[in-house]
Amino acid sequence: MGELSDAEASATLERRRVLAELLKQDAFIDLQKRVPDEIAFLKADALRRERLAIERAAARQRGRRGKENAATLLNVLKARGTNVPDELKKQLESISCGEGADHVDALLAQGFNLLAPEQKSTLTSEQRDLASRLAEPNEGQSFEAWEARNKPATSVDMLLERVDAQIAEAETILGREETATYLQRLRAMESEPNEARGKLLLDSLILDLSKEIETVRARRAALEQLAEIAIQLEPFISEASTSLRAQVAACNEATLISTLTALVEQCQALLESELQRKAAEARREVILQGLAQLGYEVHEGMATAWATDGRVVLRKSSLPGYGVEIGGQAESSRLQVRAVALTGDRDTNRDKDVETIWCGEFTRLQQLVTENGNDLLIERAMGIGQVPLKVVDDTRQISESNTGKHTLN
Repeated sequence: MGELSDAEASATLERRRVLAELLKQDAFIDLQKRVPDEIAFLKADALRRERLAIERAAARQRGRRGKENAATLLNVLKARGTNVPDELKKQLESISCGEGADHVDALLAQGFNLLAPEQKSTLTSEQRDLASRLAEPNEGQSFEAWEARNKPATSVDMLLERVDAQIAEAETILGREETATYLQRLRAMESEPNEARGKLLLDSLILDLSKEIETVRARRAALEQLAEIAIQLEPFISEASTSLRAQVAACNEATLISTLTALVEQCQALLESELQRKAAEARREVILQGLAQLGYEVHEGMATAWATDGRVVLRKSSLPGYGVEIGGQAESSRLQVRAVALTGDRDTNRDKDVETIWCGEFTRLQQLVTENGNDLLIERAMGIGQVPLKVVDDTRQISESNTGKHTLN
């Protein structure tokens, strides 16, 4: 939109470089705070610059209207043979050529005051109304005071002001070429002799402008959202992720809103699914790492077996014949852990001692998990000896000859 200087662009890139450095330094707490702040600033700044561009376009629109009014006024004054002061004539000619001038409305008022009432009939209805309002005495007051007294009062004038504002917004949002058609329609309406029909045409123009601006804004918002989600999908290597990112890359300003909306929903659903999967993997790794630190034998492939079977059994060399079973799907973040017997041929008098040991180890496991930045909370616990130890066959899951010792980092 032409509202960003090189210095401002450089400053933005420098802030991004600082954020990248925080990432390299593993300064995640600071990063988690500063990244959302930067995103919020950039979005707000983009809106602010858009408003500035719209205001600039509105000034151009007012300039065009002043140019047309000045040209019409000069033609009428010339046809009438009215003696126009040289300085006023020079300024009106400057305005009619599209050059800027201070107090355009005040200069037009001076020109209209030179017209006799009967000559005003050669103007359009809008210009006649403007002439009648601008012709009021204005000596001895500031232009600001005069402008405040002469605000458009008719419904047609109010509609015209609204259209001018919308066309200024359309120039910024849609571009000048796409807005040219609306400008042509506006010019045709201004010469409409029937005021009632003119109002209907203006209403129609306002609705069409509003609809197209709203559609373009919605499409751009969807494209931005898609771009953000596609970036978040990049770390997940899967056929579904690759396919969706390819579809996102093919979208442009001409893509239907319905297509963009559907893609946003699909990408969001896949992202949530992948994040849940990654979170579940992390939970399994954290639990297995903690048990490994407690002396339990953690083997390669256990995390996969847990994910596939919904349970895994770990042995401990210092407690032959016993182990720990972890059950439940990590995706739901709710698990069940218990001490188990690995054989039915054992001294059951040791069962309570094993359960007592496990209770102490579980407390230590909670501490280890907390040290890794997580929480392990107990929702329900069975008392020691309350139920007999479950007997499980761990030979399928734990085979020293087929799997190697797995060191968790």
